[in-house]
Amino acid sequence: MKFRLAAMALMSTVAANAAHAEEAAPPPALLPGLSGPLSYNPEPISLDLAGSKLYVTAIASGYLGTQSNTTTGVASSFADLSNAQVIVQKPEGTFQFLVQAGLYNQETLGAAFVKSTDYTSNSYGVVPQAWVKIAPSSTFNVQAGILPTLIGLEAPFTFQNMNIERGILWGQENVMTRGVQANLTAGKLSMSLAYTDGFFSGKFNWLSGVVSYVDGPHTLSVVLGGALSKNYRSTFNTPMVQNNSTILNVIYSYSGSKWLVQPYFQYAWAPDLPLANTTKAENFAVGLLAKYKIDDHWSLPVRFEYIDSNRPRATAANFLYGPGSNAFTFTATPTYTWERFFIRPEVSYVRAGAIAPGTAFGAAGLNREQVRGRLEMGVMF
Repeated sequence: MKFRLAAMALMSTVAANAAHAEEAAPPPALLPGLSGPLSYNPEPISLDLAGSKLYVTAIASGYLGTQSNTTTGVASSFADLSNAQVIVQKPEGTFQFLVQAGLYNQETLGAAFVKSTDYTSNSYGVVPQAWVKIAPSSTFNVQAGILPTLIGLEAPFTFQNMNIERGILWGQENVMTRGVQANLTAGKLSMSLAYTDGFFSGKFNWLSGVVSYVDGPHTLSVVLGGALSKNYRSTFNTPMVQNNSTILNVIYSYSGSKWLVQPYFQYAWAPDLPLANTTKAENFAVGLLAKYKIDDHWSLPVRFEYIDSNRPRATAANFLYGPGSNAFTFTATPTYTWERFFIRPEVSYVRAGAIAPGTAFGAAGLNREQVRGRLEMGVMF
């Protein structure tokens, strides 16, 4: 589904430059996929290698941030890089590959800010995505390496998404994962199946799959993934509860000339984890992402979310702000683009409910609300 959105965004760029497109070959379908309003350079740097073309793209962006009720050890305001990355890829032919390298940040609503240098070193390293693909036909291919997850709607990096920060539903999903993935397209249906290490745990015990039906501007996707066995590893990017969970998504997408509308439902369940002294838990969540294109330069993306973990037992695994807690979020990110440059302010609001003392916002973790402001600016080469 994310690849299809990237293709739609790329087609829109070509249509807007129709006169130029008549003189030049159409641009390649570059990855990773973008949901807009940001877009790749329609004339990326290309290198000839043994009769094949390699494409080089890059993203350089920084941002300013501030928030209320900040947690201990986190500044209330900051300036940081959000992306300093280079992507080299061969997206055509039987043998394809992609290598993405550099610094990045993947902020999530409701979670404390971590500066990009620390985030990069503590999460997926300076090469967060790298894979090879064998594509014997236009309808079937197999990938292997460090891959983005099939779970969820939002993508890992700020430049891929409508909003700067990912939502609180995204916080329940894995991000990058190591393994192998098969992809098949049959008419209006597309299917992917992946065997991976889940939340980057190093243990290959996750199976994920997605089935999507596309009919013109409408796409309906059902996604299911989860752990096949228990794993008690717990690190910065391997949260133990989520890494042992099973996640279901039902996602609808409408993509028109002015509107992109994406409502989705998410259910996550975690089993008893005796070695961690926790019992089974679950959460239900709904989200709505929408983007309105005002003109060729301005667009307005917004996001609404609600998540509720409805196992109030004290021993239940903690998905949010304590067993039985819930949260509501709102995000607005007006975006201005000009050629390869962009600037976008963002305001977001999170309200948590039924919190356990010490797990929410503020120095003591007792505040239920947080308001954030972000301003990201950059260039996509």
